[in-house]
Amino acid sequence: MSNETASMREIQHNRQLIIQALNKNTTNFSNYSKISESLKEGNLKLTLNPLTDEFLFQDSKNHTVCINPTKGTLNEKPIDELLLKADVEKKADKEYVIEKVQEEHDRADATYATKEDVEKKADKTYVNDELACVASALVKKADKEYVDEKDNEIIERVEWYHERTTKILKTKADTGWVSGCLDLKADKNHTHTIANITNLQETLNRK
Repeated sequence: MSNETASMREIQHNRQLIIQALNKNTTNFSNYSKISESLKEGNLKLTLNPLTDEFLFQDSKNHTVCINPTKGTLNEKPIDELLLKADVEKKADKEYVIEKVQEEHDRADATYATKEDVEKKADKTYVNDELACVASALVKKADKEYVDEKDNEIIERVEWYHERTTKILKTKADTGWVSGCLDLKADKNHTHTIANITNLQETLNRK
């Protein structure tokens, strides 16, 4: 293989690398983005330097991109270096995006956790309120049952006193009636007895 053939292959390889570099949007070299804008507008001028084998892309504002396939340079910077830099930038961008996405996930998780805590707290407060209402209702029910129970006891006691008083009064009434009858009978017997005794005394005196 001659040196000329090897050189041609190297030039072709460099051209492929240059194409790769130009296709990488993250490749950062002088005036490239401005040249790209000029290319879209159709204001790009291409010149070839046969002595140096350089391609010059130049727009109306003299923004220039110089490609040298022989040296494998792009704006006098090695293609390999530019490709590596582009890959690093892409990787950095990817890692940055991943990091930002993770941050968003973390923030979303934190927000969800906070929301969940608030909801749990709200649920706990709601449950506590419900329990308080139930407890209050039970207390009221217990108080009502206690009052009803006491009312029943009082009613039973009043009825018992009423019944007992009625019996006592009735007994007293019956006793009074009997006593009255006995008094009448006693007075009657007593009258006869006195009369008899008086007559007996007069009779005895006469004798």
